[in-house]
Amino acid sequence: MTNPILEVDRLDIFAPGEPEPRQLVFGSSLAVRRGEAVGLVGESGSGKTLTVRAIAGLLPDGFTTDGAIRIDGQDLSALPARAVTDLRAHRVGMIFQTPRAHLNPLRTIGDFMTEALIHVSHVKPDAARGRALELLDEVGISDPGRRMHQHPAELSGGLLQRVMIAATLAMDPEILLADEITTALDVTTQEEVMAVIADLREHRDLSLLFITHDLALAAAVCDRVSVMQHGRIVETLRAATMRQDATQEYTRTLMSAAMDEAPPLETTDADATPLLTIEKLRKTYRVRGANGGRESLVAVDDVSLRVPAGGSVGIVGESGSGKSTTARMLLGLEHPDAGTITVQGQDWSVPARTGKARRRRAKTAQMVFQDPYQSLDRRQTVRQCLVEAIRVHRPRDRRPAVEARVAELIAQVRLDEKLLDARPRALSGGQRQRVAIARALAAEPALLVLDEAVSALDVTTQVEILTLLDGIRRETGVTLLMITHDLTVIRRLCDEVVVMRHGMIEERGTAAEILDEPKADYTRLLLDSIPREGWKPRRRRLGRTQALPTVTRTTMIPEHPEPRP
Repeated sequence: MTNPILEVDRLDIFAPGEPEPRQLVFGSSLAVRRGEAVGLVGESGSGKTLTVRAIAGLLPDGFTTDGAIRIDGQDLSALPARAVTDLRAHRVGMIFQTPRAHLNPLRTIGDFMTEALIHVSHVKPDAARGRALELLDEVGISDPGRRMHQHPAELSGGLLQRVMIAATLAMDPEILLADEITTALDVTTQEEVMAVIADLREHRDLSLLFITHDLALAAAVCDRVSVMQHGRIVETLRAATMRQDATQEYTRTLMSAAMDEAPPLETTDADATPLLTIEKLRKTYRVRGANGGRESLVAVDDVSLRVPAGGSVGIVGESGSGKSTTARMLLGLEHPDAGTITVQGQDWSVPARTGKARRRRAKTAQMVFQDPYQSLDRRQTVRQCLVEAIRVHRPRDRRPAVEARVAELIAQVRLDEKLLDARPRALSGGQRQRVAIARALAAEPALLVLDEAVSALDVTTQVEILTLLDGIRRETGVTLLMITHDLTVIRRLCDEVVVMRHGMIEERGTAAEILDEPKADYTRLLLDSIPREGWKPRRRRLGRTQALPTVTRTTMIPEHPEPRP
């Protein structure tokens, strides 16, 4: 058995607090051997990210640790600070969940890569560009010369994550710490990123500590999996036999949420009166082309769909498929170039011109966004947030009626009333999303649009929120339009499914038809990319030397297009 490249021995982590520090991680131990991949799995708040940040030396100010962290047999607590920094810099590579937050939006990818090579790897400036191109090619980025001149805003999330992996490789690490690196990615991009890491592990003999809330993904890409709950590692299992060997009820719960099929839904009558009808919707954007000129990017092209009153319809597709743009046009956040949007018999294709008209539309349709921490006002308590939403739509209600409505809303979303005076930062991700749903329901909408509303949540919280939404739909009759890249979410919530690709509808049908008997190759690709028992990530698209189909180009459009009538 090979010696561990990384050992964590009885690690305790304390946060500053009064009258004494609060302990968040309790005696956690794990080891990663050379060439091995170990998963660290748990729900939000379980302590897994704190553990990996302690290994990387990235804990927040004021946090303290006890126990031992050893890299290649060297105890970090016994080394001088400079030696610890050098050891981490050259043996350990860290990849973060949100690459956009770690890249300067004003600097190019080339600036970022060459800076890392010159200042960390001590590559000579005249050789840095060539080495950067090699690294970008190694992680599967096509046309790396063009990418070097682009800014972060011009790249997709999957490409940015590959850039971060390439920059990490510049340090030639022996172990990668990957912290929720695929959480915000669609399933096909997730598969490609994990396939890149699998290739790198094989060719570079890299070790991997993979932090995730997705037990199915961890089981597919790791050799062993450690399960963390409430700051403690409750068990460590071989990935290949995890289902049979699990002894902890918590592990079985995670496996049930991540790997098992959802129960069949009671479907809504597809012939019911449509609450929403979209006909031949089209949206284009003017973008800068590779030659510096202006080109037309078709985001949505000839999209038509109908959503029956009281039904639940899912629009699924990869990032850039046009699904979120379709939802934004529905709610007036974007204006279509062509086509019609009809809600409850009213034409919503043109912008609402008056405040009264906008409020009427807001009362009819509400949106729940992907990240409630961004969509909620962090200065407001839960109570203040809900009171504000209620008063917008019920301006004449007196205080007792408003308070009664607040109580009704938190009961509807199964939120503890003790949290009414808490602010968003004091809530878990699932609790914040429940607040966002309650705020949307304050308008008593006929239509609730859910834009990736559960994609950032751990799998058990996803199941809770989806079950909650289905219950609310059956209790209130609200119609649901779910925008997602995750077909497992579709199975748990939707009656009908529309699959979008490159701005167009690829396939549509009932959830059972699409998920069990897909006709389109693209739908089968989405289904094949979902982690499950026996699944291994592989590159399914164009080779690394071919151009990526990142932009759908059409004919040039005029500098000042004619306005819509």
